[in-house]
Amino acid sequence: MIGSWAEATSAGNTQEAQNAAIMAYRMAEAQALNNPTPSLLLKQEAGDLESKGDWSGAEAVYRKVLALEESTGNFGSIAQAHLDLCQLLRLLGRSAEAGQLAVAATASARRTEIFPLIYVTLENEARCALERGALPEARVAAAEALQILEPGKLYELMRARALTTLARCLLATNDSAGAELHLLLAWELLKSHASASLLLPGPTSALANWWEVKSRLEERQGNLPGALAALTHAIEFRRLLGGPYALGALARTLERLGAISRATGDFAGQELVLREAKCIRDGLKLSPNQQLPSD
Repeated sequence: MIGSWAEATSAGNTQEAQNAAIMAYRMAEAQALNNPTPSLLLKQEAGDLESKGDWSGAEAVYRKVLALEESTGNFGSIAQAHLDLCQLLRLLGRSAEAGQLAVAATASARRTEIFPLIYVTLENEARCALERGALPEARVAAAEALQILEPGKLYELMRARALTTLARCLLATNDSAGAELHLLLAWELLKSHASASLLLPGPTSALANWWEVKSRLEERQGNLPGALAALTHAIEFRRLLGGPYALGALARTLERLGAISRATGDFAGQELVLREAKCIRDGLKLSPNQQLPSD
């Protein structure tokens, strides 16, 4: 199935590639459930706690996973354990601790010499740096994530995500022209996914992120109607994703939509989206003032 996905992706058959990827994922999931490792059992426990909003309990379990993986010496698994704990702390607004874990994840990933894993950790490191306002570090990590990707259609989605993240970094440093160029390059790689009848979480998240950065660019350029339209697209894709982290990203996007709605004088629209965002925060047991992660 993975071979079929690679063949379809290389040939540009997006829908066929999506179908093969879904089947491969289901096969891998069934295999994992039938033969769970100690680490997987702990992650399942953490996921149950997250679904209940028991963040301290989930954090404790993820720290057990990290300790377990560190005892194995498998640097790929160690990097993933750092990423999982980092994701949780980002959602809780603990950006400094999350940043330390992000750097540790990249360090472990580098020891594997597996470039897709290094790319994932660098992308995460860039987002963490952005969230704590460390713009030079964010830009360096985002640029390296883009640089290490090998050419070819198999890595186009990764490249699109990397271009989008780098565009966000450029926008944060007031380089609107550079951000616009990188967004255009990313869209050329993403537009085939936007028309697919069934999207996997990866392309869906990539499209949501692209539209959100696009909205930031439009807002920076003074085009509030364009920013509203872009955020509406971002929300459409975020609604297709499940789980507490996706809901947190949806709440943040709704809150941005509320702020722009207010700026355009649409107070009724602002109230509507902020009410939904509050319901999401309440359901996740997150405080109203807690900063939510970028994705």
